Amino acid sequence: MIDISVGIKLFNESDYFSAHDFFEDLWMNADHNEKEFFQGLVQISVGCYHLICGNMKGAESQLTKGKNKLIKFEPNFYRIDLVTLNSKINFLLKNLTHLEITNKIPIIELTT
Repeated sequence: MIDISVGIKLFNESDYFSAHDFFEDLWMNADHNEKEFFQGLVQISVGCYHLICGNMKGAESQLTKGKNKLIKFEPNFYRIDLVTLNSKINFLLKNLTHLEITNKIPIIELTT
Protein backbone atom coordinates (compact mmCIF):
# COMPACT_ATOMS: atom_id res chain seq x y z
CA MET A 1 0.00 0.00 0.00
CA ILE A 2 1.34 3.42 -1.01
CA ASP A 3 1.84 6.00 1.77
CA ILE A 4 -0.59 8.81 0.97
CA SER A 5 -0.25 10.61 4.30
CA VAL A 6 1.60 13.56 2.76
CA GLY A 7 -1.26 14.25 0.34
CA ILE A 8 -3.84 13.94 3.11
CA LYS A 9 -1.83 16.33 5.30
CA LEU A 10 -1.56 18.88 2.47
CA PHE A 11 -5.29 18.64 1.77
CA ASN A 12 -6.22 18.93 5.45
CA GLU A 13 -3.98 21.99 5.77
CA SER A 14 -5.94 23.58 2.87
CA ASP A 15 -2.96 23.39 0.51
CA TYR A 16 -5.17 22.01 -2.25
CA PHE A 17 -2.79 22.87 -5.08
CA SER A 18 0.07 20.89 -3.53
CA ALA A 19 -2.32 18.06 -2.60
CA HIS A 20 -3.38 17.96 -6.24
CA ASP A 21 0.25 17.66 -7.35
CA PHE A 22 0.93 14.89 -4.83
CA PHE A 23 -2.13 12.85 -5.77
CA GLU A 24 -1.53 13.44 -9.48
CA ASP A 25 1.92 11.83 -9.20
CA LEU A 26 0.32 8.81 -7.52
CA TRP A 27 -2.42 8.67 -10.16
CA MET A 28 0.07 8.65 -13.01
CA ASN A 29 2.05 5.79 -11.46
CA ALA A 30 -0.77 3.79 -9.87
CA ASP A 31 -1.82 0.27 -10.70
CA HIS A 32 -4.86 0.04 -12.94
CA ASN A 33 -7.26 -0.80 -10.09
CA GLU A 34 -6.19 2.29 -8.07
CA LYS A 35 -5.95 4.89 -10.86
CA GLU A 36 -9.56 6.02 -10.57
CA PHE A 37 -9.24 6.44 -6.79
CA PHE A 38 -6.22 8.72 -7.11
CA GLN A 39 -7.82 10.62 -9.98
CA GLY A 40 -10.83 11.22 -7.71
CA LEU A 41 -8.54 12.67 -5.04
CA VAL A 42 -6.90 14.88 -7.68
CA GLN A 43 -10.30 16.17 -8.77
CA ILE A 44 -11.51 16.78 -5.21
CA SER A 45 -8.30 18.73 -4.51
CA VAL A 46 -8.67 20.78 -7.69
CA GLY A 47 -12.35 21.39 -6.92
CA CYS A 48 -11.48 22.74 -3.48
CA TYR A 49 -8.76 24.92 -5.01
CA HIS A 50 -11.30 26.35 -7.48
CA LEU A 51 -13.71 26.91 -4.60
CA ILE A 52 -11.27 28.99 -2.54
CA CYS A 53 -10.36 30.96 -5.68
CA GLY A 54 -14.02 31.77 -6.36
CA ASN A 55 -14.35 29.67 -9.53
CA MET A 56 -17.68 28.06 -8.66
CA LYS A 57 -18.21 26.49 -12.08
CA GLY A 58 -14.79 24.80 -11.95
CA ALA A 59 -15.39 23.76 -8.34
CA GLU A 60 -18.73 22.19 -9.18
CA SER A 61 -17.32 20.31 -12.17
CA GLN A 62 -14.26 18.91 -10.42
CA LEU A 63 -15.99 18.10 -7.11
CA THR A 64 -18.73 16.23 -8.98
CA LYS A 65 -16.25 14.24 -11.08
CA GLY A 66 -14.10 13.40 -8.07
CA LYS A 67 -17.03 12.39 -5.88
CA ASN A 68 -18.39 10.13 -8.62
CA LYS A 69 -15.06 8.34 -8.82
CA LEU A 70 -14.59 8.00 -5.06
CA ILE A 71 -18.10 6.58 -4.57
CA LYS A 72 -16.89 3.42 -6.29
CA PHE A 73 -14.39 2.85 -3.47
CA GLU A 74 -16.78 3.34 -0.53
CA PRO A 75 -16.99 2.75 2.35
CA ASN A 76 -13.24 3.29 2.70
CA PHE A 77 -10.08 2.89 0.71
CA TYR A 78 -6.55 3.59 1.87
CA ARG A 79 -8.21 4.08 5.26
CA ILE A 80 -10.02 7.21 3.99
CA ASP A 81 -13.61 7.42 5.22
CA LEU A 82 -15.11 7.95 1.77
CA VAL A 83 -18.73 7.84 2.94
CA THR A 84 -18.14 10.87 5.16
CA LEU A 85 -15.99 12.67 2.59
CA ASN A 86 -18.53 12.18 -0.20
CA SER A 87 -21.36 13.29 2.08
CA LYS A 88 -19.50 16.50 2.84
CA ILE A 89 -18.68 17.04 -0.84
CA ASN A 90 -22.41 16.68 -1.57
CA PHE A 91 -23.07 19.40 1.02
CA LEU A 92 -20.56 21.69 -0.71
CA LEU A 93 -22.15 21.04 -4.09
CA LYS A 94 -25.63 21.88 -2.79
CA ASN A 95 -24.41 25.09 -1.17
CA LEU A 96 -21.84 26.52 -3.60
CA THR A 97 -23.58 29.88 -3.80
CA HIS A 98 -23.44 30.58 -0.06
CA LEU A 99 -20.86 33.18 0.94
CA GLU A 100 -19.28 31.18 3.75
CA ILE A 101 -19.05 27.86 1.88
CA THR A 102 -15.24 27.86 1.84
CA ASN A 103 -15.41 27.46 5.63
CA LYS A 104 -17.22 24.15 5.07
CA ILE A 105 -14.55 22.39 3.00
CA PRO A 106 -14.06 19.03 4.71
CA ILE A 107 -10.88 17.42 5.85
CA ILE A 108 -10.01 13.89 4.82
CA GLU A 109 -10.84 11.67 7.77
CA LEU A 110 -9.26 8.27 8.28
CA THR A 111 -10.95 5.14 9.57
CA THR A 112 -9.49 3.24 12.49
